[in-house]
Amino acid sequence: MSRQIRVKVSPTGDVLVEAYGFKGNGCEAATKAIEEALGAKVSSRRKSDYWSQDITRQNQQTLGGGDS
Repeated sequence: MSRQIRVKVSPTGDVLVEAYGFKGNGCEAATKAIEEALGAKVSSRRKSDYWSQDITRQNQQTLGGGDS
C-alpha cells in the first residue's frame, strides 16, 4: 500500500486526520504539520500499523575460511 494522509472534515467542523501505509511513528511525523496547522488536537488513536516495525534482515556469509 502506498503512503496516504486523509483529512476528513465533518459538517459540524470536526476534523479527522488519518495516515495509511506508515510504520511505527512515521505516521506521527507525516501528519505533524497538518495537525499543527489545524490547531489544537482533541484526541489521537494509534492503529495497528504504529506497533508494527519494518524488519530488515541482513545475511553475511564468508566463503573460504582457510588461514592464509
